[in-house]
Order: sequence, then structure tokens, then C-alpha cells
Amino acid sequence: MRKITTLSMLFLLLNAVLLVPIQSSAHTASSFTVLVKENGFSQSSPEIFHNDSIIWYNTDNSSNLTHRLVYDHDGDGLYNGSYDWDSGELHAYCERDGNNTKLDETCTTSFVIEFDVNWTEGSYAYQDMRSDGTVANATIRLFKDTDSHNASTAPTIGSSFGVNDDKASDSEENDETLSAEDVLLYVAMGTGGSALLLLGLLLLRKPENTDRSESE
Repeated sequence: MRKITTLSMLFLLLNAVLLVPIQSSAHTASSFTVLVKENGFSQSSPEIFHNDSIIWYNTDNSSNLTHRLVYDHDGDGLYNGSYDWDSGELHAYCERDGNNTKLDETCTTSFVIEFDVNWTEGSYAYQDMRSDGTVANATIRLFKDTDSHNASTAPTIGSSFGVNDDKASDSEENDETLSAEDVLLYVAMGTGGSALLLLGLLLLRKPENTDRSESE
């Protein structure tokens, strides 16, 4: 009878360990960089999650052109709707005085958009309207923020789009290795399981030692 009770206790302890939920860290909002270049964008189809931001930098120093990034959400041909965006003219640089103050306060070289939960998951096509009349097209793919992300459909968090191709390859290699948190989790689970098994063996042997003492 005591052996049956001991086995029942061991079974309950093992179930308690297996049923403890493993908490996964939620997505941390990140800011991703897209370079606006003379021949297009450094990344023409970035993939992001809710609450991420994209910041565009005009790095087109050679053509002496300005770039204007626009998105027409409501399709009315204007860029003044609630979910439309218009960066205005982005310059390659802004002239400054000796105190590093811009001579033209309206001069900007960058533009940022935050994709909060009000944006619906999907693809967003936008344009770069250059001052020479040419247009470059690009698309942003927005995914719903979840506790864990599918690496096959989403970028590595913290990467910058198109800034350095070597960084992208390094991120892919790092995805194949376990993080420090994963290693600690597996070690903790293995140690806990071993401790429970040892406890079970001790409890099973205790009745045998007691019976032997009584018989003597």
C-alpha cells in the first residue's frame, strides 16, 4: 500500500513539472533602417511586426536629387488621409552654420513611420517620387506581433534592412544556434527531472528498509 502511495506521489510531481508553462519572451519593438539610394532602396520589401518602426535615410549624394516617400492608403490620389504618409522632400544633407544649426529648418534627410496595432497585417506598397520625375516602387510586409515568430517569414529582430549584406548572413547563421536562455532552460529541466527521479527512488527504497528493520 505504501509503495502504491509513493508511486502516486512521484507521478504527481512529474506531472507538475511537465505542466509548468514555459514563458516565451514577447517581441521587443525595433527600428529598422532602409537607405534611399540613387538606384532605389537598400531593401525594397522589408518584413516587420506590429510596433516596429522603419526609418528611411536619403543617402543619394551623387545625383543631387530630392526624394519624396508617399503612401496612398485610401487610393484617392492624395497623401493626406489618416493612414496616408508623405515624407516631404528628403535631401541628402542639410546645410548648417558654425553652431551646427540648420540654415533651412524645413530641410530633412530622414523619415520614420511606426506600424502600431492600428495597422492591419498585410502588404503596403509605397513609392519614392524623385525630383527628376522618376518613381521607384517598394513594399512593406507587416506581420501580427506574437509571442514567438516564424523565422521563415519574418526578419531577425534588430537587423537593418539592406545596410550590410554580411549582417544578414550572420543573423541566419545565429538563428541555427541555441540562445543562452534556451540552454539554461534545458539544463534546468534536465536537473529538475533528475532530482525528481532520485527522490522517487529514495521513497521507493524507504519502505524496504523499514520492513527489513521490523523483521530484525
